[in-house]
Amino acid sequence: MQFEWWELRIILVGVLIAISCSLLSVYIVLRRMAMISEGVSHAGFGGMGIALLLGLFLPAMASDGIEQAVTGVFCLVTALGIGYITKNRHVSHDSAIGIFLVAAMALGMIFIAFYRALGGNSPKTNLESLLFGQFAAVNDLDLIMAGAGVLVISTLVGLFYNEMLYTTLDEDMARVNGVKVKWINALLLILISLVIVVGVRMVGFLMITAMTIIPGATASMLSRRFGGVMLLSLAIGVLTSVGGLFLIVKSPWNLSPGPVLVLLMFTVFIVVWIIRHNARPKLGND
Repeated sequence: MQFEWWELRIILVGVLIAISCSLLSVYIVLRRMAMISEGVSHAGFGGMGIALLLGLFLPAMASDGIEQAVTGVFCLVTALGIGYITKNRHVSHDSAIGIFLVAAMALGMIFIAFYRALGGNSPKTNLESLLFGQFAAVNDLDLIMAGAGVLVISTLVGLFYNEMLYTTLDEDMARVNGVKVKWINALLLILISLVIVVGVRMVGFLMITAMTIIPGATASMLSRRFGGVMLLSLAIGVLTSVGGLFLIVKSPWNLSPGPVLVLLMFTVFIVVWIIRHNARPKLGND
């Protein structure tokens, strides 16, 4: 079976995004940061709205690279804002995330409405594409950025592996033993923002969240060792992405990549949960 370049490019970008998401998924799940990941990903709406307006008023900034950079900065500022607001515990984490999530989405939709009213006609303003992604928009720049994203994320995770592991397992003990927990937390937020920017054009703001949660959650049911969870998360993310994207590019239907990939990952999660649930030893008369 032969593949055209655009089909191979989609599969390559999908695999690279899956690697990045799966690496971070373990930390996000074990540190119970799923809602933060959700809030940061939805903040991308605000960043995209700002980027579109900047491109309209400053044509020199109307490029995919600049739009993704602006979106990434906005996601990071939102993540750090959530951390700052909750620092003194006057506002709970879940409340702060919910507040920033809806505010960022509302800001993005208002900016996109302004963009359209001022004559902008970019297909990027299509709500379905923003939420669920579209592989037709994937280009060589996305391949380069996905490759760079994997390189940056894997390098930083490798360099700070012990610090990130220690902080994940016991943040208070890590702080006592000299780990700069504040900086490790900031690094994780930066990496989450990066993977959202890299993957959002293909899988959408809504679906990228699931890709940063499901692989780690599934892998954590299969292994108790951190290294095993990491390897299994990578395997689940990559294999489901390859299978899903193969179905998409060869399907006669115009399927959005985000929902297909997420449903495959969800199916694996449910199967693993059923196996684990039924494999548990029964106590008493149960």
